[in-house]
Amino acid sequence: MAPEILRNKPYTPASDIYSLSMIMWEFTSGTPPFYHEAHDHHLSLDICRGKRPEIKKNTPKCYIDLMKNCWDSNPSNRPTVRMLENIVSEWVRCINEYYKINRNGSYSYLVPNIDNQLKDDMLEFVKANKTLVQEQANTSIVQSHPQAYYISRKFTGILAQEKSEIIVQEKSEILAQEKSECFECIIVYK
Repeated sequence: MAPEILRNKPYTPASDIYSLSMIMWEFTSGTPPFYHEAHDHHLSLDICRGKRPEIKKNTPKCYIDLMKNCWDSNPSNRPTVRMLENIVSEWVRCINEYYKINRNGSYSYLVPNIDNQLKDDMLEFVKANKTLVQEQANTSIVQSHPQAYYISRKFTGILAQEKSEIIVQEKSEILAQEKSECFECIIVYK
């Protein structure tokens, strides 16, 4: 869930882009984000404070950069759907062309009509794909944390289970000593 949604702000296209970043991360890891942690108010606070899943090695740099842009804490810094469409369609075009040219196993890196940046991005994806296939073959079944949830449920229900509530307060009324960008996510225990 996007940090702004955890702060009780309305859903927007930018919050959907944040959700896409979590799907992007899952593509590279083979596991859901934060699968090893309880999905409770502690995780919600950490997300509001900027916590994101650890980026897996061998992830293409261009993909990491796009994923980080999509999970930016500030919704206005996230790319639009149209921007994503342009970037990803160029990647797909180049990678498809690469595999089309190399279907006979020649591994020629000469893909016509691409600039050096797209060529570098394409080669990163090809290398990452080879590594990812091997890593996923070596991965055993992952055990999620018993309080990691991947079904829809009311967020207020989560907080009630924890016998706590989120209080929205002005900066002058903050009860916590800790400095945080997430003033709206102060947890007060009953």
